[in-house]
Amino acid sequence: MLGKLLTEWINPGRIEAEGYNVKGLDISVNDLVKIYKIGRGIEVQALRGVSFNVLAGEAVTIMGPSGSGKTTLLNIIGGVDKPTGGTVFAGKIPVHELDEDMLEKYRLGVIGYVFQTFNLIPVLSAIENVELPMIAFRVPRSIRVNRAKWLLEEVGLSGRIHHKPTELSGGEQQRVAIAVALANDPPVILADEPTAELDTENALKITKLLVDLSIKHGKTVIISTHDPRIAVRASRIFRLEDGRIIGEYKPSDLGVKHEGRGKEEDLAEIIKNKLASVEKAMEELVKKLKDGEISMEEFDRRYNKLRYQMEALKEILRSLGH
Repeated sequence: MLGKLLTEWINPGRIEAEGYNVKGLDISVNDLVKIYKIGRGIEVQALRGVSFNVLAGEAVTIMGPSGSGKTTLLNIIGGVDKPTGGTVFAGKIPVHELDEDMLEKYRLGVIGYVFQTFNLIPVLSAIENVELPMIAFRVPRSIRVNRAKWLLEEVGLSGRIHHKPTELSGGEQQRVAIAVALANDPPVILADEPTAELDTENALKITKLLVDLSIKHGKTVIISTHDPRIAVRASRIFRLEDGRIIGEYKPSDLGVKHEGRGKEEDLAEIIKNKLASVEKAMEELVKKLKDGEISMEEFDRRYNKLRYQMEALKEILRSLGH
């Protein structure tokens, strides 16, 4: 039964020399727990009952500080790691139930993974790196060579296809990594801190490439980041802290529009203004409680929502150096 669910995704005949022909899948995560056992009797709980849903074709970001569980969460969705408890579905595929053989097929046909450290093979050229996943997928050589060229052109590297990673800048290496992730035309793209090693100009280029995969081509895109330049351009932002989802926001909740100005100083000013309005709302809520206008239960619910929003705004400001 599980094998049948993967059949359409592990068929190399679906890969074409050009284009994105596969749309995204819904991702459903429910009560996900991950515990790492380190030595005798020592356990580290990386995820503590995480639940959230991503719609097919949607681009979302998972924000949180280092050690909050972002990479662990993506690794489980991507079939790189297995959960201790809970469920993960990619469309109808129960990722949490797949054995190692099925997980390998799942990673090859369903998931495109963009790593923070580029993860390119140093001795291979850009085009050879992009061909690798298609070789593993048994895509015919004529198709895979043409597709690799097309993908590198798509990410703006048509003139660098024969360069090795050491001959490319950090931004160029990350664009090659995105082309590698798209080689087998997967429905789901996972990107783990994809701009952490990049300057502002290249970070914005990478952001646009990733978000456009959702907007223009219908891919499901999930990005872990602490970078507001990415976070505010997704359709939703999930805040992860200490292995738990503690907030969900739209960019408009934070006072930012997708097409808003890209300069960091402009973004910082927008965030500061929104932060001031949230702090004012918290003060007004306290006054209403003191005046007996709302119950303690209502106060607690609304105040906590504002507090999480305030923390998310402050984290964005910190990452912008404010």
